[in-house]
Amino acid sequence: MNKKLPIIIIVPHGGDKVPEELSGFEEVDKFDLFFESDTCANELFDFENHVIANINSNISRLFVDLDRPLYQMPQKSLDGVIKKVSLTGKKIYKEKIFPDEIAISNILKRYYIPFHKKIETLISSNDIKFIIECHTVMAVGPKNSSDYGKPRPLIIIENRKNDDKQSILTCPDEHAKSLLESLKKTFSDEDTTVAGRFSFNRPSFNGYILKKYGCSEIPMLRMSISKSLFLNDNYFSYEYLKVDDLRIEELRKKIWSSISHFVNKYI
Repeated sequence: MNKKLPIIIIVPHGGDKVPEELSGFEEVDKFDLFFESDTCANELFDFENHVIANINSNISRLFVDLDRPLYQMPQKSLDGVIKKVSLTGKKIYKEKIFPDEIAISNILKRYYIPFHKKIETLISSNDIKFIIECHTVMAVGPKNSSDYGKPRPLIIIENRKNDDKQSILTCPDEHAKSLLESLKKTFSDEDTTVAGRFSFNRPSFNGYILKKYGCSEIPMLRMSISKSLFLNDNYFSYEYLKVDDLRIEELRKKIWSSISHFVNKYI
C-alpha cells in the first residue's frame, strides 16, 4: 500500500444537500442546489486514499457557507455564512421563513464549527506539510462576483490572500507556478473555448479559508477548476442533473497526477 502524502485537501463547497433542520423550508429546487454548489467538487477532489486528510461537506453552501467567517451573518452580509439569496439572486427560503438565532446557532454547531475544528486540529499536528483548497467554478462570473459576466480560465491557482489591503503569500510563487505548469501539461489535450486556459491569481476569489489557514506555517494554495470541463453537452444530462461518471474519473486522475507530481517534487 502506497504511503499517504502529507497534505490536506479541503473542499468547502462540494455539497448540494439541504440540512435536515431546514428541509421543507427551502425555496430553491434541485436544479439550484446542483448548479450553485461547486458542482462535482467532492467527487473530482476525492483523494482520500492518497492524502492524510480529505475534508469536505455534503451540505449546500446556500445554507452553510464554510468559506465565510462567522461574523458575516445575514444582518451584515448577503454573502455570509448564512444566506438569504443565492448566487444568482434567488430567494433561498420560502416567504416569511428564515431560521431564527437559535436555529442558526445549532446549524453552526453541527456543520460549520466541526469542519473548521478538524482543519485546525490537523494543522496543529506535525504531519501536514501542504494544504490545497479545491473548488469548481462557473465558466462565467455570476452576478455577485468581481468578474461578473467574464469568461473564467480553465484552471486558476491562487497563492495570495488580501488582508487589510495587503497581499500576502500563502506559499512560494515557485511552488504555485510549478503546480500550474504541471496542470497545463496534464490538461493540454482538453478542447475548450474558455478565455485564457490557465491563470495565476486571476480572478482572485479571496475566500475566508485561504485567509484563515494561509497564515499558518504550512504552505497553502487554492485550486479552482472550471465546470466547463464537464457541464456540457458531451458529459452532462440536464434532464437527470447527472455528469458522466467516467468523465469525472478521468478528470480526477488528471488532477491527482499533477498534484502528486508537484508534492513529490517540493514536499
